[in-house]
Amino acid sequence: MLYFQSRSLNPSASSQTRWKSAFLFVLVSVLTLATSCSNEGNPVEPFDEPVLKGVISTYNEYDGAMFDFTKADMEEAGFTVGDVISITFDDQTFVVPYYDGYYTRSGEYLTVAYPSYPSICFTASLTGLPEELRGLEGHSVTVRMKEKGGCLGVQKAMSMQYSNDRNDYSTLSDAEYANARVAKAGHIADGVLYRCSTPFTNLYNRANYVSEYLESVKAGTVLNLADTEEMMQSYDMPSFSRTLWDGGNVILCPLKADPTAEDYNNRLIEVLKELPSRPAPYVVHCMEGKDRTGYVCALLEGLCGATYEEIVADYLVTYYNYYSVTPEKDRDACNTLVSLRLNPCLMYYAGISDEAQLPNVDYAKAFSDYLLSHGMNQQQLDALIQALRS
Repeated sequence: MLYFQSRSLNPSASSQTRWKSAFLFVLVSVLTLATSCSNEGNPVEPFDEPVLKGVISTYNEYDGAMFDFTKADMEEAGFTVGDVISITFDDQTFVVPYYDGYYTRSGEYLTVAYPSYPSICFTASLTGLPEELRGLEGHSVTVRMKEKGGCLGVQKAMSMQYSNDRNDYSTLSDAEYANARVAKAGHIADGVLYRCSTPFTNLYNRANYVSEYLESVKAGTVLNLADTEEMMQSYDMPSFSRTLWDGGNVILCPLKADPTAEDYNNRLIEVLKELPSRPAPYVVHCMEGKDRTGYVCALLEGLCGATYEEIVADYLVTYYNYYSVTPEKDRDACNTLVSLRLNPCLMYYAGISDEAQLPNVDYAKAFSDYLLSHGMNQQQLDALIQALRS
């Protein structure tokens, strides 16, 4: 959403303003005359708004339309991340933000120059494009400028980069670098629930630190929100992680990062039914331990009586561990993160549409009602809460 602020001159400045306006008029007239003289016989070309044309080349695994042009092509045409642009194909036009990451709420359209993608992608954040916008390979695409820098504020707040070099985090403990910590908001018992980045693949150079941490807290059951059986078989795991996997102590529940999706919640609720029958302490992780992990931990924390403030505080610790972002010194960035990422999840589980009401929600009741209405029975719900509070 774009906000514009205007201001009026105070009355005492009106005469000075009129004098300045007259001076500026004369100055502009002189400059215009000089310009027309210097270009005599060489007429100035009219300004062309940025336009880029191409085709939909393919679709990625997340149902995003991949175009046949890159971020460099966009820049050459005059587009930069933070602009508001229009995407037109098949007589349909979508006005969307252009970012270098998924900085919109779930289901909202955007165009993204994601660092690991080979080209520009048009999609809906976390959900992918709906069925009617798929299967259009080869269809022509036109990109036009709608507002230069129109979403630059969100781009700057969200486009944080982190390092996989341990030396770049000299002020953090190994556990903080691994984004590994206890989750104890609300009435969750200390030492029962933990969250972390992945302990199984060293893609982010953190798995060894996570594995050592989980061994130190004697982790009993791991809820893995990222990996399939096939992926797990391919990993060269750290020692304790291998022990957990070989011992049958890992529950696989691979999810896309959309907590409002029916498939997401059906899978999650089934494994949450199983969790109390497994040995504690429990560990929740995805790849980085940010979004999917954050959503599940928020659900469990709220279920055990956590307040909105407690849930938000735990969620933002991850952004300190990766980016050194804190609410005290990075208020705007934190507010944007919470509004775009966490709040839609909480609103969905709480069954409310007014974001402003989130601090007032009784999360224990609201989240219990949600689980009971989506496949859990009272006995299973009681067992889950008891397992977390014991």
